[in-house]
Amino acid sequence: MAAFPAIHGVLDAEQSRCAARLSLLTHRDTDAPFRGVYVHGSVGRGKTWLCDAFFDAWPGTAKRRVHFHDFFRRLHETIWLYRTHPIEEPVEFDTPSTPDPDPVGQAIADLYDGVELLYFDEFYVHDTADAVLLTQVLQAAIDSGITLVATSNYAPSDLLPSPDFHHMMEPAIALIEAHFDVVELGGDHDYRLTDGTSRAAGFAAGRWIAASPAGLLDEAGLVEPAESERTSLDSRGHRFNARRASGGELWFDFADLCEAHTSVNDYLAWSAESDVWVLDAVPKLATTTPSSSQRFAHLIDVLCDADVTLHIRSNHTVDEVLAPEPVSPHLAPREIPPPALGPLDLVRTASRLALLRPLR
Repeated sequence: MAAFPAIHGVLDAEQSRCAARLSLLTHRDTDAPFRGVYVHGSVGRGKTWLCDAFFDAWPGTAKRRVHFHDFFRRLHETIWLYRTHPIEEPVEFDTPSTPDPDPVGQAIADLYDGVELLYFDEFYVHDTADAVLLTQVLQAAIDSGITLVATSNYAPSDLLPSPDFHHMMEPAIALIEAHFDVVELGGDHDYRLTDGTSRAAGFAAGRWIAASPAGLLDEAGLVEPAESERTSLDSRGHRFNARRASGGELWFDFADLCEAHTSVNDYLAWSAESDVWVLDAVPKLATTTPSSSQRFAHLIDVLCDADVTLHIRSNHTVDEVLAPEPVSPHLAPREIPPPALGPLDLVRTASRLALLRPLR
């Protein structure tokens, strides 16, 4: 277990089994049957913790740890640059030029340049465009001999679970199953709820605030935005309303953020500039559209992974917000509305929201 000197002896049985499989990567030869390890399992089981330890123990600096969403944000940006600007000339946004003939391949090559170990944290796919790109991303890494590590709440076969679009993910799934050692980190214990994580800063410093009484905002160290503070944020040529965007704080109403056509890329960009977020007037997700619910889940993922403080104000508890709509026994199966979130998204989101201390 040489790859895990700092945590050896403090692992449960399932974690020890996973650590042993990861350790095989440190001395695999070029004829090894797999190029990496894909670790999946329930939330809070220590997937990221274990893979972070493996990443830190990997010798040298030719390694990169990326959140899956952030990798694809950078990939899309780089593809756009190569589609609109030639390789031979400096990138100048106001200069017309001949597009690169293979912008996707060139963008992937740029992101892989000098990398021997690539670690994808929170590997999951809901976007069909990313599903198509992922096959090329994985194949390029395999062809380049890059060692791959990924963590996910999803088994490979469960990625992009929508039955309408799952077929678009199947080529990438086939690559994962052929070239990764797929390891399930089993067990039921959620260590995130019992690990003694400090709540002085970051995501875990956030509060789940009841909508009334108003004095609860003072207890959370927040001040209600004045009407004069209303503003709009520009993203990719679109404007999105915010109640406050100043002093490192972003304050949105749920409707303005999650019911608008915002994206993960927006959350990633804004979270890099604001370390305190407030999401106000959060309804029961069962009363919103599936798209709004999915945006809410993506937002929680991005802010938790970026360790940005998030305060949520709602008339409802976390359980009430996430609860599915009661289904009438008189409805035919085809009449039953789809759930606001898929089961794995729901569990992951609930686990992360449990880190926010209630203030009522």
